[in-house]
Amino acid sequence: MPSTDTVQKSFADKFIGLAAGGFAVVGGIGVVALMLITLVGVFWRYALNNPIFGIGDLSVMTLTIVAASAVAFGATKQAHVSVNIITIFFGRNITRFTDAVMRLAAILITGLAAYALFTKACGFEKACITENLSLEHRNFYRFLGVGMAFYMLIFVTQLLIGLRHFNGIDPNEPDE
Repeated sequence: MPSTDTVQKSFADKFIGLAAGGFAVVGGIGVVALMLITLVGVFWRYALNNPIFGIGDLSVMTLTIVAASAVAFGATKQAHVSVNIITIFFGRNITRFTDAVMRLAAILITGLAAYALFTKACGFEKACITENLSLEHRNFYRFLGVGMAFYMLIFVTQLLIGLRHFNGIDPNEPDE
């Protein structure tokens, strides 16, 4: 019979894996859409000498989706930049504490970013729209907020796992 820790870890892994897969699919669709938007825009501008009105707005909003998906998916694959110089000089005894402090700081930062994207992104103004097509930014900011909230969830998970393995090897430490 599997232990409670194994069941909880496998559930967390499955949930995070499914969510990351969803972000990867959405980001992949966004990349293809961005490629098609760019291809059509360039063709219309240079081959037909008739630029499409608002194509830049579509590109920027699609890129927002791609960026949010990349942040969320990259968090699960440890694809973001990390500097692991403390281990070289001080070893695991010190990084146990610095990892916990940095993960707490990252939780606060990503949580604040997600909160701001959900509640404060457009400010008090009502005209939070793109320049040409008047596409509202709010839903795109919310998707960015979901990506940042997912990143925060990854940091919370890493913090809890790191605390659980405080006296051993942290499985979330970046590879050399």
